[in-house]
Amino acid sequence: MKKRIVTLVLGMSMVMGAIGCGNADASGNETASGNAESTSASIEEEEVPETADVPEEKGYEAVTIDNYDLTTEYDKKPENVVCLSLNSAEIIAALGEADSIVAIQTGNNNIEDVLPELYEELKDVEIPDTINTGMPPTLEAMLDIKPDFVAMNGYYFFVPFFGTVEDYQNNDVKLYVTEGSYVDNCTIENTYNDIKNLGSIFGQSEKAEELISDMKDRFASVEETVKDAEKVSVMAFDSISEDGLYTVAGGSGLEQQLFDMAGADNIFSDVESDFSTVSIEEIVARNPEYIIIHAYTCNEDDAQLKIEALKAQAELADVDAIKNDNFIIVNMVQVTPGLQNVDFVETVAMAIHKDLF
Repeated sequence: MKKRIVTLVLGMSMVMGAIGCGNADASGNETASGNAESTSASIEEEEVPETADVPEEKGYEAVTIDNYDLTTEYDKKPENVVCLSLNSAEIIAALGEADSIVAIQTGNNNIEDVLPELYEELKDVEIPDTINTGMPPTLEAMLDIKPDFVAMNGYYFFVPFFGTVEDYQNNDVKLYVTEGSYVDNCTIENTYNDIKNLGSIFGQSEKAEELISDMKDRFASVEETVKDAEKVSVMAFDSISEDGLYTVAGGSGLEQQLFDMAGADNIFSDVESDFSTVSIEEIVARNPEYIIIHAYTCNEDDAQLKIEALKAQAELADVDAIKNDNFIIVNMVQVTPGLQNVDFVETVAMAIHKDLF
């Protein structure tokens, strides 16, 4: 296991973990996602006898999906799926299509971080070393798996050796790029759109609506519970850079919305970025009551090491969250767009509003 303590920086870890929404550079500033050329995935010209695959495709309705400036037609379910995040794997498994997943890249997480009810379906899926190197996979490594469908984050297209949209299309690989990884200032609605689109692609639209409805009900339950409570000040801490700056969640994007739902007051909500770096003096001045720790579970003892690093800074000793040992640990899979966003809201709300739950 990699053992990085406080030298975690945004850079490539933002690419690997799909942190927050939109892309971010080393200073936490958002960068616009590159637009992919709108083309349809190629379809093999060789005709398949009408009797082939009838049991598998019975009842499947062809769909056209607009995503990442791509218009892609599906006339059958994907059968060899590579998921380049646990979030995508969870959604597909929750739709009842785990059997189609042939490989997963776990990013900043471990397979044990998936929802308990989905673990049995996903625990035996291949996690190939070739695409779990601590870096985005190469085009060659991806094509060696022979996928017909890749569910992924848009960040990877900023890494040349991953390949281009056209590289995958030319090899008959269809792509679905999660909305939260390329739209500006994404919200939970983008997660719902991903669930809907993947539901359509896999012929599971009804199940997709059920998943969305369940998430909305759970969010609404928390919001109703905390609606009259005084907001509690929090800071979401991701890492300390080599130059001594602290990477925190700003006021744009998904995590800010999740804080609002949980009745939390993000002390850096005025920072117009999903992630940014701040000085130790700014943290002291804003004095959060709680600190949310982003846990990169791929790194051994990551959360505890981050807590120890914060406690080791003498300048932070009088910050309320540190003085009172008020730390809330959330796995990165809960922070990035997916089914576990609702778990993030419940975890934070129950920690900072204990008397209401």
